[in-house]
Amino acid sequence: MQHPFRSDYHYILLSVSPPNVDALALRKKLQDALTQSFGLTSSSIFIDILWIADKGEQFVIRVNKEDGAKLLAAIVAWSDPPRFSLVKESPFLPSLLQEGA
Repeated sequence: MQHPFRSDYHYILLSVSPPNVDALALRKKLQDALTQSFGLTSSSIFIDILWIADKGEQFVIRVNKEDGAKLLAAIVAWSDPPRFSLVKESPFLPSLLQEGA
């Protein structure tokens, strides 16, 4: 059954190693990953960091739904520190809070 909630955004919960609490540094590294994989024009996609864990080991970002797959592909190809790992993704932000789902 299709969920009736429509969103123009996609939400991604990522882990980062080593931990980092600096939102600007995390965003810059994500943009660097996009540049490395897809070139300069792709590095300018909108990335909004919504939440960073107290110790900086996880964070939530919001991107346009069309850019979500491109960002995830860039993260997989990124080899420099810090290392990003996908924890969970969803078009519905509250679903990222569900444990084990």
